[in-house]
Amino acid sequence: MLALDKIREFAGENGLSSQLAEESRTQYGTNVLTPPERAPLWKQYLKNFDSPIIRILLFAVVVSAIVAIPEGSGLFDTLAILAAILLATGISFFNEYRSSREFEVLNERRDDMAVRVIRDSRPTVVPSREIVAGDLILLEAGDAIPADGWLLASDGFSCDESAFTGESEPAHKKTGEQVLRGSFVTEGKGRMIAAAVGDATEMGVIAAALGIDHVTKTPLESKLDHLAGLISTFGYAMAILICSTLVIRGILVGELTGLDIASVDHLLRYFMLAVVIIVAAVPEGLPMSVALSLSLAMRKMTRANCLVRRLIACETIGSATTICTDKTGTLTKNQMEVAGASVAAPAVPGPVPASVAEWIALNAAVNGTTHLEKREDGRTRVIGNSTEGALLRWLQSHMIDYRLLREQHPAARQHLFDGKRKRMSTVVNLSGRWFLLVKGAPEILAGLCTPAPDLHGVDAFSSRAMRTLAFAHREINGDDEDETNLCWDGYVGIRDPLRDGIAQSVARCQNAGIRVQMVTGDNPATAVAVAREAGILTGGTVMSGKEFRDLPAAEQAAAAQNLDVMARAEPMDKLLLVEVLQKAGAVVAVTGDGTNDAPALRRADVGLAMGVTGTDVAREAGDIILLDDSFVSITSAVWWGRSLYENIQRFLIFQLTINFSICILVLAAPLLGYPEPFTIIEILWVNIIMDTLAAFALCSEAPHSGLLDRPPVPRDAAIITPFMAVSIAVTGALLVMGGLLQLGTGFMGGQTEGGVTSVFFAAFIIAAVVNGFNCRVMDGKMPAFFSGNPVFFLVMGGIVFIQILIIQYGGAVFGTVPLTTTEWVTIAGAAAVPVIVLGFIVRSLFAWHRARGKIPAGA
Repeated sequence: MLALDKIREFAGENGLSSQLAEESRTQYGTNVLTPPERAPLWKQYLKNFDSPIIRILLFAVVVSAIVAIPEGSGLFDTLAILAAILLATGISFFNEYRSSREFEVLNERRDDMAVRVIRDSRPTVVPSREIVAGDLILLEAGDAIPADGWLLASDGFSCDESAFTGESEPAHKKTGEQVLRGSFVTEGKGRMIAAAVGDATEMGVIAAALGIDHVTKTPLESKLDHLAGLISTFGYAMAILICSTLVIRGILVGELTGLDIASVDHLLRYFMLAVVIIVAAVPEGLPMSVALSLSLAMRKMTRANCLVRRLIACETIGSATTICTDKTGTLTKNQMEVAGASVAAPAVPGPVPASVAEWIALNAAVNGTTHLEKREDGRTRVIGNSTEGALLRWLQSHMIDYRLLREQHPAARQHLFDGKRKRMSTVVNLSGRWFLLVKGAPEILAGLCTPAPDLHGVDAFSSRAMRTLAFAHREINGDDEDETNLCWDGYVGIRDPLRDGIAQSVARCQNAGIRVQMVTGDNPATAVAVAREAGILTGGTVMSGKEFRDLPAAEQAAAAQNLDVMARAEPMDKLLLVEVLQKAGAVVAVTGDGTNDAPALRRADVGLAMGVTGTDVAREAGDIILLDDSFVSITSAVWWGRSLYENIQRFLIFQLTINFSICILVLAAPLLGYPEPFTIIEILWVNIIMDTLAAFALCSEAPHSGLLDRPPVPRDAAIITPFMAVSIAVTGALLVMGGLLQLGTGFMGGQTEGGVTSVFFAAFIIAAVVNGFNCRVMDGKMPAFFSGNPVFFLVMGGIVFIQILIIQYGGAVFGTVPLTTTEWVTIAGAAAVPVIVLGFIVRSLFAWHRARGKIPAGA
């Protein structure tokens, strides 16, 4: 930032001319923060291919194409896999791109903020982006400071610098002192000269030094990487085993007799089947299921005031084990209100007040300089001191017009509040008599009153961390305006109240196994009172930031895990707390609004930046933007994140059961001398179409209340739970045994080999569709049966309808024969009932063992 004497020499004393403003813009830059460098769109798209599942599918595409091109057939299989890849990556890319655009629009609004400056020797209004170094800027209470600079004039000027210092109390500024972009004027008036704009401001320097790349993999990314390794190993092992088995069988039955054309043809068919098994083992719909689930969660979270900037954060917030939250604005309304008073209510004062309630109302209205302003969005903004603003809102809530009282009783003289006097007084004329109205710190006013008042009520408010304010008056005789021998009128307790629903939201998080910790720059007494009211203080410790910072590293881990409240915290204390918690295995979500919160937001598993009060730097570092700055929105995000994770598990049970069954059937049927269970085109139908449609069906499940009744899934827990593994194995075994029984005996129908395999193919699809209902229920937890996911019924009904068409009319392509009505009824009963009953038995056994503590919850 340019020195004061240097910038004044450049700008002069009366503001810049239009020509000089252009010269300043050329020399010192524009007042827009350079956004972090974005990768080109093609690089953003290719980033979506950096997934083990996608890489396995790409390998399958290459192998499938190598086999299909010489054979002259099978390219449809290759193209279908490629289409699944492009669809999955396209969905992820589109949603992140759209979210990025919404975020940029949100930031651009800040740069269009109107600022009053002196240009060409006259006051005018320009957008914040057009401020240049040397501009004379006029400031008053409520304004955001648009650039770094120096105060040239100060009239009771104070500003909120918490974005840089972490201090919640406004800083009083004198002429010649420095002010920073991103601060807000809380009271008084002033005039500043801009000495640094855009990237040259303190905020810009911090933003450039930070960077925002996340290097830590999210829990879901790590689990899917591990799963991809297991699936690929299983697929390759099965392909080698099947190919080897078929070669041995071919030699034994005389299919492979030498290097003749017939033997080569058989070998090629074995190899193609092995390739199909590799493709069948990999759930092509998994990337699509993840992408669709993330997309759905992102849209729902945006409606719930959470703008998701990084798509995978939708799931990560659901895995959070600890939330480190700010106090002001997140838990509280960031709006001071009268929470209690010595009178039941203020009363409209008469010509000369006749009761303490009337004196208090008159004092609160007249003895002040603050105003209330109605904003375009219907909210009321305080122009001036927040404590005085609380008094004015209190009067308004009791239908008392403070403006009218000020017009009726204009102040003859005023002595403004200062830190030494701790009181303010105003002289007014009431029906020809002069009175002195005084308000201030109760302990100060009590010493000036006769008789001295009882302060027990004041002490009770103070113990609840309220800011107390007392009122007194006396009639002026002659010229004696001394603030002595006052008549005590009463007092009020003022506090920043909790947002609606905060205590319930905190309780829901705690019930869901999430530890909520409050990190604030406020004093311990206020922090403890708010934390206790919000339900955060539940037997843990209360520490100051310095106390935590000074602990030995070995003790910090234990202290972090037992911490409920950190008071007098500096931004770097929040970062240290996040790092300590993560080393202990916690998945940490952090809220922040200040520039210095950015390191903690970036380091956290999920950074939750404030959309209303947050600085550009904080929002750039965050993964999710809270559009209403409220903790309640975090609870909603956790709910959707857990739903997303559970929907992915639903899809995995459904698809891996099918894939497991196909691999075993293709291996076992030839060994037992049965007909080949599937043609390649049938495997394509089962593998690609059902993968894709099942992803749509199962990723659309709505959240259910039980999601917040269990602890979060540990970071190191496998995505395939013991219940899922047993369900896949048992249901898969049922499909395999039933399938082999049909192929060997034709017990469900079929007079010829074609009829037997057609019945088998139809029964396999019906059984898989019915298993979709078991997957919806998961482990006894399911949304409303019909209204929870109508898409499921449409998709599964569509699969059954298409399957009937394939069997009845697709013989030329699929090698099937039409079935009779009796055979279809037999298939429906024989395929559906055992799957439903078996699913119920598995769920009941797990519930029984879990109730007796033999299996942990969530296993």
